Amino acid sequence: MKRTMFALGTALLLSGSLAHAAALNVTIWQAIPGKSAAMMESAMAAKAIQEKLGASVMIALDNTGRLHYGVGGFENWGAWAKWVAKLQDSEDWAAWQQRAGADPAAIQEENFILNTVPGTDSPVGRDDLGSVYQVFIWNPPGTNVAPLVERALEAAAIHAKAGIAVGVSVDQHLRMHYVMNFKDWADWAKLQDNPIEEFEQFMLRYAANPVGDLVEVYTVNRLP
Repeated sequence: MKRTMFALGTALLLSGSLAHAAALNVTIWQAIPGKSAAMMESAMAAKAIQEKLGASVMIALDNTGRLHYGVGGFENWGAWAKWVAKLQDSEDWAAWQQRAGADPAAIQEENFILNTVPGTDSPVGRDDLGSVYQVFIWNPPGTNVAPLVERALEAAAIHAKAGIAVGVSVDQHLRMHYVMNFKDWADWAKLQDNPIEEFEQFMLRYAANPVGDLVEVYTVNRLP
């Protein structure tokens, strides 16, 4: 069955934890060979324009060298739509698009339209969450993402007790994104060397009754 925005809306209605979810958009870019610096320069220029218009913007690089460009700060998609209208009217943004189109520095690899679960911690617009985060993308069977979100919130509560802030979101393909935030690489390394026993027990129980499959993992360094 093709996954559509209609299916996403249905899933949100079925999952109370996603009611009033915050709106977030993340695009992942791969630099054209020899243009990594130009990609970064272009992203920083876009960030300045979009933040001036009221968005929260995050730029980060993952472990494969791809650039993650996150735009958030919207309490819902209605607020996002109003911001987009301002962006489309911006002469600065039109000029940026013309420059970027005339001499592209990167190729878009992914675009995630995300609904962030209220009370969880997306790294976009949250410098206090640290400079490193790790993303685990889970795919539910069929179109029922609600059980996967419920398990994610249980896991997030365990990580919160260990001082790790977690963001939980659902994208337009009904995949769940579990984002673990770390102060720095030393903080991330600490967890690798000292696994949380309660979480390991949780994962053993999950493995006995899974409600989704882990399909992608990447580690990301957020830039100032």
